[in-house]
Amino acid sequence: MPDPVAALAMTGATTIVAAMATSAWQLARTRTAALFARRGGFPREIETQLDRSAARVDAAGEDGEAVRSGQVARWRDDLADLLRDHPGTEEELQALIDEVQRQLPPQQHQWIQNVSARTGGTAFGALGPGSSVHVHYHSGARDTEGAEDIG
Repeated sequence: MPDPVAALAMTGATTIVAAMATSAWQLARTRTAALFARRGGFPREIETQLDRSAARVDAAGEDGEAVRSGQVARWRDDLADLLRDHPGTEEELQALIDEVQRQLPPQQHQWIQNVSARTGGTAFGALGPGSSVHVHYHSGARDTEGAEDIG
């Protein structure tokens, strides 16, 4: 059975790091510093640590995913320690997560699919919500193509 404290800490860390390059960053930064401050931390020190993390994420360039993963692990550990050292903090962290996630831009997905049919073959393809299927029939050496939308 997964550890609920670890799971909440991971969700919190992922949310904080996801906010770093968005308009939700100031909210996440302020709320995170306040959460640690109420438990004995120093808000300016926490804000400085958060700003360092955000600067690393911003400067990551091609290594962005590795840097983000490192920052998620860093904040996951700090949040897990906070939750274990201060029982009852779970509700505050969950409220922070909910508030910040509402401010994050919606995830955008881009799908690319290549479907090929060779002589005498039939190809079908569809991706994502609202997709349709286009069927292209190819016959013999002469490229006779008929398209039928069956979506």
